This record gives sequence, structure tokens and C-alpha cells, in this order.
Amino acid sequence: MLTSFFGKSNPINYVLLSALLIFGFFIAVFKGVIPFQSASEILTALSLLLLFVFGMLLLDFVIRKNLLTGQNTFGILIFTLFIAQLPVIYKHPEIIAATLFLMLATRRFLSLKSGKNIEKKILDASFYITIAGLFYPWCWLFFGVLYFGILWHTVIEVRYLIIPIVGIIGIFILKTAYHFVVDNSFDWFYNISFTTSRDFSAYNATSLLVTSSLLVSFIIWMGIVRLIRIPALPKKERSSAWLILISLIATIFIAIFGSIKTGAELLFPFFPLAIIAANFIEKKEGAGPVKLFDFWFKELLMWLLVLVTVFLLVL
Repeated sequence: MLTSFFGKSNPINYVLLSALLIFGFFIAVFKGVIPFQSASEILTALSLLLLFVFGMLLLDFVIRKNLLTGQNTFGILIFTLFIAQLPVIYKHPEIIAATLFLMLATRRFLSLKSGKNIEKKILDASFYITIAGLFYPWCWLFFGVLYFGILWHTVIEVRYLIIPIVGIIGIFILKTAYHFVVDNSFDWFYNISFTTSRDFSAYNATSLLVTSSLLVSFIIWMGIVRLIRIPALPKKERSSAWLILISLIATIFIAIFGSIKTGAELLFPFFPLAIIAANFIEKKEGAGPVKLFDFWFKELLMWLLVLVTVFLLVL
């Protein structure tokens, strides 16, 4: 049973999920989706694969460090399955890098609830979001999530609200200094573009249509369920739940407004959705027949996600 197997945190789970990423990667190489001819292409592709393994472990660390779910691996399972369904992501390293930095930022602002080293955590999060925006400018929308976290977890002080601005300026100064030394130029600012695209023709492909439909269904259904359940959560868990939900909304806007419409942009909502979906699956409902129905329903849901992934890999 999938829910029983991944309902525990065993080393074998991480091995299997890493193997799934590697398997999906080589299937995509075999199909010609991932460039894998020259030495530079091979090195780049393998580096991106390692980044995905790192991202999976980073998501698991964020979940455990902040007690976002129980002691299970549902979150990274869902995250890994969605990634395996979209090999086109490997063609957009800027989206992969931006997503990882958003995950690092999430790790920092979720820990604001401890009340320790608040200034440092805000500054770190602002650094990460700014760097993510250098890869994909629409990621700067994530500053809205950071400010929500600041207002929720801290006594409102002007210095806390200014720190993100200091973080932005700091990264911009370093970026400008780099270009001045390397390119003898300050005009890198002109390369920042908030262009958007409404060309969704790539979604006519069967594989992308299936994945996007599944993703949207998960977002609507599990997002609404999570929203309904938040008021009933203990106070110490409520803030993190709100931050993850708002992070999901922010990443959806990043994907919608961004200039890339190849399906790779769907990577942005994967990590907050994986956490929300894990909360949904681990939650035990009712007793007796209701509990039995709930168990089999979630078991079938997980198998559906696995079978869709296998189908798209062999398609």
C-alpha cells in the first residue's frame, strides 16, 4: 500500500524517489526531450538532475524542520512524481534555480515563528527571493509572502519592514559590481524584463494537458480543503499553514504571469502544493466505514498519480 509505505520516513523511501528522478531523467534523454549530445549538454543535464535531487531533500528538510506534516514522505513523493511528469523542465534551468531559491526563502520565513534571529532570517529570505528574481523576475512577487510572514510573526517595527529592501539593495550592488568588473558595464538592469506570455499552445500536447489538469485539480480541491481546515488547527501550526497556502497562490501567479509557457513554469507551485497535498493525505477522517472509505480513497488517489506518471513516461 502506497499510503502505508510512504506514511513512514525510511531511508529506502529517499533511495526510491531519487531512483524515480533518475529513471524519469534517462527516459526523457532517450526520447530526445533533454539535450544530451555534447559534453557541455551532458554536464548541464546531469547538474540539473542533481539539483532536483537536492530540491527533493531540501523540501523534506523544510517540512521536517517546521513540522509541516507528520513523520512521512508524502510531500516529497508528490513533488517527485510531478517533476517526473514534466521533463520539459530540464530545458529551463532558470526556472529550476529560481524555484530552489524560493524554497530556501520559504525555509527562512517559516522559521520566523520561533522568534529567534528575526532580522537575520528576514535578510536571508530577502536575499534568496531577490536572487530567484534575477533568474525569473516574476519571482519577486514572493516578497508578498515574506511580508505576510513578517506581519504575522513579529511585533510590527519599521526595521523589520525595511530589512527586505536592504536585502534587495545588497544583491543589486553585488550584481552591479560583478558586471562592472567582468563586463565593464552597468547596463545589466536593462535585461530585467517582466514580460508575460499568453501563448498556451504547448498545452495542446497530451502529456502536458494531463499533468496540468491533474495539477489544477489538486490545487482547487486540496487547497479548498486546507483553507477550511486551517481555523481548526492549533495556533502554533496555523501560521505555517497560512504561509504555505499564500506561497501556493504566489507561485500560481508567478507561473501565470511569467514569459515561459512550455509547462516548465508549473514547477513553481509544485513545492507548496506537495506540502498541502501531504497534509490532506495524512489526515485521518472519521471512524468505521468512513475511515475505511477515506483510506481507500487516498490510496487510489496516490495510485492514480503514480500510474499517470508511468503513463506519461512511456507515452
